[in-house]
Amino acid sequence: MLQDTWTQRRHLTPGIGLFLFFAGILAGVLFVQMQKDDSFAGIFSEYFLNQYASLPIDYKKLFRYVGGYRCSQYGLMLGLGAFFAAPFFFGGALFLLGMTWGTMISISTVRLGLKGVILCVAGVIPQIFFYIPAFGWMLLWVWKQGNNRKKYLFLGMIGFFFLVFGIVTEVYLNPLILQQILRKM
Repeated sequence: MLQDTWTQRRHLTPGIGLFLFFAGILAGVLFVQMQKDDSFAGIFSEYFLNQYASLPIDYKKLFRYVGGYRCSQYGLMLGLGAFFAAPFFFGGALFLLGMTWGTMISISTVRLGLKGVILCVAGVIPQIFFYIPAFGWMLLWVWKQGNNRKKYLFLGMIGFFFLVFGIVTEVYLNPLILQQILRKM
């Protein structure tokens, strides 16, 4: 029975994935625009950004937090990729990712204008260059309708190494980049 569910055809294509991601961005923007108060502005307030630019960062705590969060996301996606309903899980994840990005970009643009867009872009660089391949292996697997468990686990292990590099850059390099940008703004 498990073998039958593993080899069932998957129906998530790159086009559908992009559509879900951009639909999520649009939903995030619309969600922020429909809010009547300024309750989402906390992270993009001038006070918070000035504090972030000048406060020292506890890299050990940040590493534990980011590492735990990203590894749990990765483990969940890796586990869900083995189910026959993987296209639905991955499609939902792409939509939620797009919604998160749309919300963040919308809030930052409303609060800070062009500076907000620059902060959003700087907030995902350089770790995005490692996270895309880490999670991309699983998306490609679903898009290519793979059915070899050993190959899936092998790609998952390769993706894990990319994930570790992404965590390291998110914890140790990205805060330095953001602090430098915030000090110059």
